[in-house]
Amino acid sequence: MKKITISISALFLALGVLSGCGEKKEEAPKAEAPAAEQKPVEQAAQTAPVAEPAPAPAAEPAASNNPMTAMTDAAKAAGDAVSQAADATTQAVGDAAKAAGDAATQAADATTQAVGDAAKAAGDAATQATDATAKAATDAVAAAGAVDGEKVYKGLCFSCHDMGVAGSPKLGDKAAWGPRIATGMDALYTTSLNGKGAMPAKGGNPALSDAEVKAAVDWMVSKAK
Repeated sequence: MKKITISISALFLALGVLSGCGEKKEEAPKAEAPAAEQKPVEQAAQTAPVAEPAPAPAAEPAASNNPMTAMTDAAKAAGDAVSQAADATTQAVGDAAKAAGDAATQAADATTQAVGDAAKAAGDAATQATDATAKAATDAVAAAGAVDGEKVYKGLCFSCHDMGVAGSPKLGDKAAWGPRIATGMDALYTTSLNGKGAMPAKGGNPALSDAEVKAAVDWMVSKAK
């Protein structure tokens, strides 16, 4: 009996649970979204400027189908081309002539410069040669003057001219030297260098230079004046 009572109680409990599960739950009321205000949009649409339609491009005039016009245009184009070609040819010829003239002028200038330089060089060479000759002559005179005639005399000439050996004029004898001096210094130099009578060339010493012999003659003549 006790088991039956428990079973009935369990049955009622199960029925109660099933009854609760079958009840519908109440749905919460949905919040309605506020309607969007349309007034500002309408005002913006009313105040927006209306774009004006762009003007259609003007249609280009159709090309002329007149044959005479086409021929005239072709003739004009040909004439322009010929004129341009003639101008270009004239310009080219002018440029070539100018270039040739410039080249000729430059060549002439270069030739003139070369001739002038050559003439100047020749003149400079001639001047230098003249200067060298004059210097050589001056040096020769200086060398002759630098020779000690007395020293040459005492080294060789004294052996005859101190005593008047073989008719030689004695040193300082104006009477003996006078006629000889009267013949000129060139004659005295020639006799002393080449010899005459008993006097040998260069006093018998061929090692003496012409300048030394002349210096000795000059010194002896100075003693006879």
